[in-house]
Amino acid sequence: MRYFGWMSLLAGSLMLAGCGMNMASASNDSGASRPAAESSAATSGPTTQAPAKEPVRMVEEFDDIPVPKELKRDNDLSFIYEAPGVTMGVVTYTGYYKGNSIAKFYRAEMPTYGWQFLNAFSDGSTYMVSFLKADRSCVISVDEGSLSTKLIIKVGPTAAGR
Repeated sequence: MRYFGWMSLLAGSLMLAGCGMNMASASNDSGASRPAAESSAATSGPTTQAPAKEPVRMVEEFDDIPVPKELKRDNDLSFIYEAPGVTMGVVTYTGYYKGNSIAKFYRAEMPTYGWQFLNAFSDGSTYMVSFLKADRSCVISVDEGSLSTKLIIKVGPTAAGR
């Protein structure tokens, strides 16, 4: 019985390590592998370091909000409203990232685009990070799923913008 217990534990550990390796070495359509910071986090546990500089693109409607290149935009779940002097909306992306990795990415990157960090919340696999910039606010929500992670970027005017 003791032998069976140790073998089950070993097999379970190997399966988990294998899943982590497969997730960490996943690649996007262009064949580029995921960032090294995420790969090491997937194999060696959580880290307190800021994520490595990742290749980014900008949200099409907001030239001051970056998105990791490996994430794909979901236009069915996105909505943009434009009027003279205001662009606001909700833009959704999906991909294979750890939720805390995306939250760290935004904590590190948004200030470089002039956004001021406001607050952050975390509840297991859900993360939320909020920013302010002049007359706009931006709320980044991350929901880490078992097969994919959903990133929701909400941008709107603040009361100061009136």
